Amino acid sequence: MLQLPQDAPGSVATGRSGRPLLAICSSGHRRTVPFRLLMASEADRTPLYGRPFKCRACGSREVTLFDIESQAELDHVRTSLPSEEVIRAPTTHRPPDPHADFV
Repeated sequence: MLQLPQDAPGSVATGRSGRPLLAICSSGHRRTVPFRLLMASEADRTPLYGRPFKCRACGSREVTLFDIESQAELDHVRTSLPSEEVIRAPTTHRPPDPHADFV
Protein backbone atom coordinates (compact mmCIF):
# COMPACT_ATOMS: atom_id res chain seq x y z
CA MET A 1 0.00 0.00 0.00
CA LEU A 2 1.09 3.50 -0.75
CA GLN A 3 0.14 6.37 1.58
CA LEU A 4 -1.36 9.31 -0.31
CA PRO A 5 0.22 12.70 0.47
CA GLN A 6 -1.85 15.32 2.32
CA ASP A 7 -1.93 17.61 -0.74
CA ALA A 8 -2.94 14.89 -3.24
CA PRO A 9 -5.60 16.17 -5.67
CA GLY A 10 -8.76 14.23 -6.48
CA SER A 11 -7.37 13.41 -9.93
CA VAL A 12 -4.87 11.03 -8.25
CA ALA A 13 -7.72 8.62 -7.54
CA THR A 14 -9.09 8.48 -11.11
CA GLY A 15 -6.50 6.21 -12.74
CA ARG A 16 -6.87 3.42 -10.22
CA SER A 17 -9.03 0.95 -12.19
CA GLY A 18 -11.92 1.18 -9.73
CA ARG A 19 -10.15 -0.10 -6.61
CA PRO A 20 -11.18 1.64 -3.39
CA LEU A 21 -8.92 3.63 -1.09
CA LEU A 22 -8.15 2.41 2.41
CA ALA A 23 -8.90 4.97 5.14
CA ILE A 24 -7.42 4.50 8.62
CA CYS A 25 -8.55 6.88 11.37
CA SER A 26 -6.36 8.14 14.21
CA SER A 27 -7.80 5.41 16.49
CA GLY A 28 -6.77 2.67 14.05
CA HIS A 29 -10.20 1.83 12.61
CA ARG A 30 -9.94 0.75 8.96
CA ARG A 31 -12.50 1.12 6.15
CA THR A 32 -12.41 1.01 2.39
CA VAL A 33 -13.71 4.06 0.53
CA PRO A 34 -15.37 3.14 -2.80
CA PHE A 35 -14.11 5.05 -5.80
CA ARG A 36 -17.61 6.26 -6.74
CA LEU A 37 -17.97 8.08 -3.40
CA LEU A 38 -14.88 10.17 -4.09
CA MET A 39 -16.65 11.95 -6.98
CA ALA A 40 -13.34 12.70 -8.63
CA SER A 41 -12.46 13.26 -12.27
CA GLU A 42 -9.22 13.67 -14.20
CA ALA A 43 -9.58 17.46 -14.00
CA ASP A 44 -10.32 17.46 -10.25
CA ARG A 45 -7.69 19.52 -8.43
CA THR A 46 -9.42 19.68 -5.03
CA PRO A 47 -7.48 17.86 -2.30
CA LEU A 48 -8.63 14.36 -1.40
CA TYR A 49 -8.16 15.11 2.29
CA GLY A 50 -10.52 18.10 1.92
CA ARG A 51 -13.46 15.75 1.46
CA PRO A 52 -15.62 15.03 4.52
CA PHE A 53 -14.19 11.68 5.63
CA LYS A 54 -15.55 10.48 8.97
CA CYS A 55 -14.86 7.24 10.84
CA ARG A 56 -18.05 5.23 11.31
CA ALA A 57 -16.77 3.66 14.54
CA CYS A 58 -15.54 6.67 16.52
CA GLY A 59 -16.55 9.75 14.49
CA SER A 60 -12.98 10.98 13.99
CA ARG A 61 -12.38 13.19 10.94
CA GLU A 62 -8.62 12.59 10.97
CA VAL A 63 -7.91 9.86 8.44
CA THR A 64 -4.90 8.63 6.51
CA LEU A 65 -5.60 7.44 2.97
CA PHE A 66 -3.79 4.58 1.29
CA ASP A 67 -3.74 3.52 -2.35
CA ILE A 68 -4.45 -0.21 -2.77
CA GLU A 69 -2.20 -1.17 -5.66
CA SER A 70 -3.39 -4.65 -6.70
CA GLN A 71 -6.37 -6.98 -6.51
CA ALA A 72 -4.42 -9.37 -4.26
CA GLU A 73 -3.71 -6.53 -1.84
CA LEU A 74 -7.41 -5.54 -1.91
CA ASP A 75 -8.44 -9.12 -1.11
CA HIS A 76 -6.02 -9.16 1.84
CA VAL A 77 -7.35 -5.82 3.13
CA ARG A 78 -10.97 -6.99 2.86
CA THR A 79 -10.28 -10.15 4.88
CA SER A 80 -8.66 -8.07 7.65
CA LEU A 81 -11.58 -5.62 7.93
CA PRO A 82 -14.30 -6.25 10.51
CA SER A 83 -17.37 -7.80 8.93
CA GLU A 84 -20.55 -5.82 9.24
CA GLU A 85 -23.82 -7.38 10.26
CA VAL A 86 -26.55 -7.69 7.68
CA ILE A 87 -29.13 -5.04 8.49
CA ARG A 88 -32.68 -5.93 7.58
CA ALA A 89 -35.40 -3.36 7.15
CA PRO A 90 -38.53 -3.82 9.27
CA THR A 91 -41.50 -5.29 7.45
CA THR A 92 -45.26 -5.13 7.90
CA HIS A 93 -45.76 -8.59 6.40
CA ARG A 94 -46.19 -11.62 8.62
CA PRO A 95 -43.58 -14.33 8.24
CA PRO A 96 -44.85 -17.31 6.24
CA ASP A 97 -46.29 -20.14 8.30
CA PRO A 98 -44.38 -23.31 7.45
CA HIS A 99 -47.25 -25.48 8.71
CA ALA A 100 -49.98 -23.87 6.61
CA ASP A 101 -51.32 -25.91 3.72
CA PHE A 102 -52.02 -24.43 0.35
CA VAL A 103 -55.76 -23.91 -0.08
